[in-house]
Amino acid sequence: MGISVKLGLLPTNGNGTWQHMILPAFTVALSYISTYIRLIRNNMLENMKQDYVLYANVRGLPQRSIWVKHVLKNSMHTCIVAMGMSIPQMIAGTIVVENVFSWPGLGTLCISSIFNRDLPVIQTYVLFIGVLFVVFNLVFDILQTVSDPRLRKES
Repeated sequence: MGISVKLGLLPTNGNGTWQHMILPAFTVALSYISTYIRLIRNNMLENMKQDYVLYANVRGLPQRSIWVKHVLKNSMHTCIVAMGMSIPQMIAGTIVVENVFSWPGLGTLCISSIFNRDLPVIQTYVLFIGVLFVVFNLVFDILQTVSDPRLRKES
């Protein structure tokens, strides 16, 4: 709040310029950043116990190469699935951010429809969010299958 109110650097409401997007985007992303960092860290710690890391160390590969090319690469597969679930959650969760920062959007439309008891709009919003979950889960499952050769079934 000090950045926008005391220093006057960023606007707190409206949607006129790119500067209006900084605070809402930071607000939405802040909760997901910690989740992904913790998920990647836990996966990296698990992967560090695997045999391929020991073999890479025995071969004399540089630590940075082991961390980036092997451990981080294998740790990102579960993060891909988590992103598939998080993107629709972010879109559905923007209701609060849109109301706080006075942004017109689907969240504001949904809230006004609830207050006006406009049931077709509410049903459409819920159906839209459900379709988003299904589509994003399908797309990210396909991406994970393409990126991880262990998941492919050979015929």
